[in-house]
Amino acid sequence: MSKFLLTLRNATIVLVASSCAAVSAAEERQERGPWVWDVAFGSMHQFSTDFSDGPGDLSVTRSFVRGGLGYAWDRNTSVSLSLGVTSSDYDFSSDALIEQFKPWGRVDEYLLSVPMRFSPTEKMRAIIIPTIRTLAESGASVSDGRSEGMLAGFSWKFSDTFSIGPGFGWFSDVGDETTAFPIILVDWQITEALSLTTGRNMAAAQGPALLLNYKRNQEWTVGVSAGFEQMRFSLEEQAGRTALVGQDSNGSLLVVANYTPWPRTTISAVAGVEFGGSLALEDDNGQSLATTDIDTAMVIGFAIESRF
Repeated sequence: MSKFLLTLRNATIVLVASSCAAVSAAEERQERGPWVWDVAFGSMHQFSTDFSDGPGDLSVTRSFVRGGLGYAWDRNTSVSLSLGVTSSDYDFSSDALIEQFKPWGRVDEYLLSVPMRFSPTEKMRAIIIPTIRTLAESGASVSDGRSEGMLAGFSWKFSDTFSIGPGFGWFSDVGDETTAFPIILVDWQITEALSLTTGRNMAAAQGPALLLNYKRNQEWTVGVSAGFEQMRFSLEEQAGRTALVGQDSNGSLLVVANYTPWPRTTISAVAGVEFGGSLALEDDNGQSLATTDIDTAMVIGFAIESRF
């Protein structure tokens, strides 16, 4: 089950987070021309929480920056190049051990993708996204944390307010494994103000999410996001820790407020909880070495995104 959830995480990150420039270009071509830049940055802090089954605690601060350039031939046909960097700074207490193993430090992620969108028919929207990314602890081999893959899918517009469709993806994983999987794309405008979509977690969090949003006016949107996150990354070899792969997973329930002070710029604030968390270590053959659960933790964060 955890392997399937990991592939869902990868799919959502690539589908949504890396395609902002392509979406922006498609939506704004008529009023600003075919080229659109997209820039975003933000941070999320998980407050200190205890290990459930032993001594130790940790807090985590994640920060990201992302940029993209998109070109749209028309409203439904676009291509973009997206680059992103995320740094997850883990602050473990001095007595923290994952069973008998020392935990990790800062984990860095680098993402490069080329989202492409087009419309085979008037009601069908398709997307193809090749991607390369790395997840590695600071000091570890970046090549060991490298993965690549491709996502493809389409949605069918049943009405002006409801679209749904299937897709599939293929991603490699840290540890030289590969996985193919199905996905579903949903975009439902329930009322003029209320919408339900699949998408990304907010701020610097990563992973698939179900988003229920209420648009109060042109400037303010509030909503609830429920999602899952799982990170797997290569580890630096060091004394007292023979593991070469680390994993951090949890669920999240977040309240999100979005403020648009002027067109094409959005400021987001988020607060909520992360629950059901666990930390794990594996060797380079994918064999589990140690695992521990962590208690529910409070989180806050922000993000700023601008298109021009």
